[in-house]
Amino acid sequence: MAEQSPDVRLVVYSAQNESGGYEPVPPEVILPDNITYSLRCPELGFITVDTDPNKTEYITNELLNLPWVDEIERDALRISGTVQYDEKITNNSPDQWAYSRIGIHNVRKPTQNLSICTIAVIDTGADFDHPDIGKLIRGYDWVEQDSRPEDIDGHGTALSDIVSQIGGFISSPANNSTLSIIAERIGATNVSLPASHSALAITHATDAGAGIILMGYGGTEPSLAEERAITYAKEKGVLLIAPAGNEDSNTVHYPSDNFNVISVGSVAKTDGLSYFSNYGIYTELVAPGEDLISACTKNGYCMSSGTSFAAAQVAGVAGRIKNEYPGLTADEIRSILQTTATDLGRTGRDIYYGYGLLNAPDAMKAAEELRLQKTLKEFSSGNNFFEMKRNLGQKNSTLYDLTLNKGWNFVSIPAPLRSQKTCRDLFSKVNTDSHTIWTYRGVNSEWMPHNPDISPVPMEGILVFSDKLVSVPLVLETNRNSSKGVSPGWNLIGSPSLTEISACDLLTGSNSTWVSILQFNGTRQQYDPAIISGAQGTFADTRKIQPFSSFWIYMETNGTFIRSSAS
Repeated sequence: MAEQSPDVRLVVYSAQNESGGYEPVPPEVILPDNITYSLRCPELGFITVDTDPNKTEYITNELLNLPWVDEIERDALRISGTVQYDEKITNNSPDQWAYSRIGIHNVRKPTQNLSICTIAVIDTGADFDHPDIGKLIRGYDWVEQDSRPEDIDGHGTALSDIVSQIGGFISSPANNSTLSIIAERIGATNVSLPASHSALAITHATDAGAGIILMGYGGTEPSLAEERAITYAKEKGVLLIAPAGNEDSNTVHYPSDNFNVISVGSVAKTDGLSYFSNYGIYTELVAPGEDLISACTKNGYCMSSGTSFAAAQVAGVAGRIKNEYPGLTADEIRSILQTTATDLGRTGRDIYYGYGLLNAPDAMKAAEELRLQKTLKEFSSGNNFFEMKRNLGQKNSTLYDLTLNKGWNFVSIPAPLRSQKTCRDLFSKVNTDSHTIWTYRGVNSEWMPHNPDISPVPMEGILVFSDKLVSVPLVLETNRNSSKGVSPGWNLIGSPSLTEISACDLLTGSNSTWVSILQFNGTRQQYDPAIISGAQGTFADTRKIQPFSSFWIYMETNGTFIRSSAS
């Protein structure tokens, strides 16, 4: 008796409606007699129908006659990678070459409380009993259709472990990890994985709260279901990452060849493209993908190669950024990874290395600067002012020292520089560790890089990073008036005084009033408790404002701080 051919899976799509969603699918609508669906996804407007190969054409025609059916296609197939179990390996080797090459060991430990970050790993599931993998969350098994996505092959476990190791440089199970991994199982190694399973898993992980999704598989056939799922996740702010493929080819490869997905290739220890790595116009980043040691099933370990392992490192670094800087969007994190990558091959982006090699330290540094810029931008000010004058003391000498602490410093000058030194000249002896010097100005009152070729403006806040405690000499033109406008709400302004001054004396003789002041403590690298007008104790308005500092002040009225030379 001849062996029966396997069923053909059809994916049946409803049309998109005017609101951006999709028309109803079963069980809301009726199917023809003798046709039943196996899976449905109302969020993406599709069902799957498993058919006898001999009846595929007939069933397709029957379904196309239904008013709600917009399109039908055969389910595309995906392939996952493989791992090689090695009983000689007894740990997941956090010091291995790949992690050193991307610089993860050079990333500083966080000094603040971290937010929860959830990364979904969609592949062959995970070994939930392995002691070396961090906090695992059970997603769904789309093969068995249950909530036990147990890995029987090891590839999904290996990917989860790599993501966990990169995240482990932030946290670990031993210290209440804030990095969680959702494991979704869509198939097994060396077995074709339906793209419809991929679409369902992406949607499920998105709805479960994943901020980052790693898809550890690929194939040459496009899938509308998968495309809809990627769009669904992207619109909900998810960052999607996938391997470029292991065929040493520049042919199409999905889901990595989707503009909403970061496609990751693999490099060898020489930084050359791995012999197996795909390449092409969609390649965005590369990372080490050869001879990586990771956890496997049954509490074991393996050494494996493939672009999926490179992609897992990108997901881990992205997770680290999201963990420490939760206010950054998926697009911002993607841009950070692109702009900080170490350029390989031809200058600029190319088809082999994309933007270049994943660079963890530079990515974290760029994330810190962007977070800071976004946070401080929230303090905006208006443009209408009236004058409030304040006469302040003037020293006979015009030579002063501006002290910079190690780390970030909110600084300002109360009077013009006599030499009209540019910002570049003024801070030429300061090692800013490649950090941008920021200023708060412009029509929209926002943070922007300070123009290095102009002189700092009196009483204007400047944000400077220094790698150590350092003193910058200043020669000021103290016989000239200086002014700085403020408006209702938060304003960043520099101290108008050449000496220490109490907050309550800032606006003496003026009809304008302020509510609170925030000062950044450069020694502790954090904000001090607020100063509140009229308060006593911790928040007393008798607390001092240091000279050459800048601070946030919340005003009830418009006005202009004026430093007069006539005192």
